[in-house]
Amino acid sequence: MSDWSERKLHFIGMGGAGMSGLAIVCAELGATVTGSDRSESSYMERLRSAGLEPRIGHDAGNLPEGAEVVVSTAIAAENPELALARERGQKVIHRGELLAELCAEKRLIAIAGTHGKTTTTAMAVWALRGLGADPAFFVGGEVPGLGPDGAPANAAWGESEWVVAEADESDGSFLRLDPEIAVVTNVEMDHHSKWGSLEPLIEAFAGFARKARVAVLPAPSRGGGAVEEVRRQVDSPVEFSVEAPGPANLELAVPGTHNVQNARACLAALGAAGFDLDRAAAALSDFRGVRRRLEVKGERGGVRIYDDYAHHPTEVRAALSALRGLDPPRLLAVFQPHLYSRTKVFATQFGAALALADEVAVLDIYAAREEPVGPLAGVSGLDVARAAADAGRGKPVAWLPTAAKAEAFLSRRLESLPAGSFMVTVGAGDVFKLGESLVKGDSGDPGRTSPQFVSEGSLESSAGIERNFPLARLTTVRTGGPADYFARPETQDELAALLAWAKESGVEVGVMGSGSNLLVADDGFRGLAMKLGGALTEVERDGSHLLCGGGARLPSAAGKTPNWGLSGLEFGINIPGTVGGAVRMNANAYGGQLAEVLEWVEVTNAEGTERRSPEDFDFVYRNSNLGPGEVVSRASFALTPGDPEEIKATLASMRGRRREAQPSGIKTFGSTFKNPGDERAEGLSAGQLLEAAGCRGLQVGGARFSEKHANFVENMGEATTADVLALMAEGRRRVLEKFGVELEPEVQVLGDVEVPGWVG
Repeated sequence: MSDWSERKLHFIGMGGAGMSGLAIVCAELGATVTGSDRSESSYMERLRSAGLEPRIGHDAGNLPEGAEVVVSTAIAAENPELALARERGQKVIHRGELLAELCAEKRLIAIAGTHGKTTTTAMAVWALRGLGADPAFFVGGEVPGLGPDGAPANAAWGESEWVVAEADESDGSFLRLDPEIAVVTNVEMDHHSKWGSLEPLIEAFAGFARKARVAVLPAPSRGGGAVEEVRRQVDSPVEFSVEAPGPANLELAVPGTHNVQNARACLAALGAAGFDLDRAAAALSDFRGVRRRLEVKGERGGVRIYDDYAHHPTEVRAALSALRGLDPPRLLAVFQPHLYSRTKVFATQFGAALALADEVAVLDIYAAREEPVGPLAGVSGLDVARAAADAGRGKPVAWLPTAAKAEAFLSRRLESLPAGSFMVTVGAGDVFKLGESLVKGDSGDPGRTSPQFVSEGSLESSAGIERNFPLARLTTVRTGGPADYFARPETQDELAALLAWAKESGVEVGVMGSGSNLLVADDGFRGLAMKLGGALTEVERDGSHLLCGGGARLPSAAGKTPNWGLSGLEFGINIPGTVGGAVRMNANAYGGQLAEVLEWVEVTNAEGTERRSPEDFDFVYRNSNLGPGEVVSRASFALTPGDPEEIKATLASMRGRRREAQPSGIKTFGSTFKNPGDERAEGLSAGQLLEAAGCRGLQVGGARFSEKHANFVENMGEATTADVLALMAEGRRRVLEKFGVELEPEVQVLGDVEVPGWVG
């Protein structure tokens, strides 16, 4: 036995499942152990219970001089502790190297496989404990009942001659181990960034199995083609299947055929080690499972909530099949994809697996160590949601990109599921927190959610979607019918997801803005209407730049500039619309020019978001080249320093001029017609032409040209969009008859609206 008392070990990323177990065992063997991790976790609490003091946050000051530094593949080269260790010349070792060093102290049963290795390892430890042995073990998950007084544990240094270790293929570190007995539960592609293709992965598993005295592999009927390739390279393996080894009737407390397969693999390994299979099988009968492997989190309103770590299509299918086997009246699966690379390859297969549930909700990707750049750009959880919708053939599928949106939506959805139903959170990220929060009843404000759905079934069945949404109250003139679909995207990603769904579904999209200069058809809008919210309405200062969400009201943005001493946007105080609407319509007023202060614009469409310069918009009077399906989501205005009091005075003056000239305190359409460039107008504005043509106070139905400003239409109480259109047609006719000038409407429409004189 090696002497560990002279060793000093510093673990970077100490709170991980594997790293924390190594740290605990090294400390148990007498080493001086320190470490850090970026955030709290249950593993950090376990480290503290073992007498260790992990630091929260990575900082060079955490690193003791002279310590060996233990890292995993997840630790980036620029980590400050790792960078300092290399600068000092301190020894850096991979966690796989340290695990191999520890396992070399005993007889090793190493359990590998794309799926099931954590549960199979835990089962082997559990069964050995039941047989009276006290093995050392390293499990990549928390196993209830293996710690002191029945507490969960993921590692310990037992008294027996055996050590049971989970062998990880994700970074190839399992090839460092020298097992006496090697178990391969199955072989599939999962970690694409490491292996690239199946061939090198098969070679690695075969190399792992060949190192052992006994290789335990699935029987030919169960193993699949990749395992068959491994088998060809291994001499006389011990085989297992769901039928053998062990007694014919294998009783387990954990559900699912996949867990029967795991238990048979465990028994095959213990049999090869010389243990009695009947007694080992009996010990497995009360195995409680591993945390995050079909773990029951609790209940909410009669719905049992599970959590599972599945992050590969095969694992997702196995988990949902196991829950299906318990025959719930309804099964809701909430999936968080893990890694962009895995999602890119397996989106379709994930969708097919998720379709085993009655309802599906998909969150965006848990990135872990990856970034959505290069070949991964544009990959998102929406790809999985679409695939689930296709595979589900009308089953409800909800795209809920953020945890907050998912929590609010699901808290409402659980209320309508029949008693005895199941909900399961699925994924290797932090989706388990969602289930925990729902069990506690801490679900935020369910009224604020507006999930984006990707299947017709979900649109019809979900309590979270707003269907047949009345749009009149979102317009300043208060006319028009409902939209078939309505949503409030709060981020650029959510907006892009909605636009992508609409494009794929052939659904027309309309953005409400602040509702000024907008006419909605009386019979409504047969499409998806959106009103930007959340981060898409925020206004921030960045030095002399004003950063605005596309849904921010331009008067509001202009009104903030005195606080920051920024000048140049004063004209915006009298443009009653959003920043996005102002860009689309090239809105100018009172001598101010939008293009003069506009620095850049971020435009979101179905493919994502791109930044454009003002020159890209081909601005002309009251128009730009923004096309259908393109939405201004963010913009920057380059302003100049100014005296706050002078800016306030200018804003006050402009507000006063507007109040004097335009109607207020009434439902009004805003400017109805553009000011003409026709020479026959003799320099008169649209309002002056209408007034001269006798339109001031003219009323058709419930719509009237304002007594104060003839280019403003007012809703006198019960006006319809048809009334407004008829009034506009009459005003336009009178101006044409008197002056020979054809007024062009300054209007946006939603629905089947024929505006007289409208071009475009």
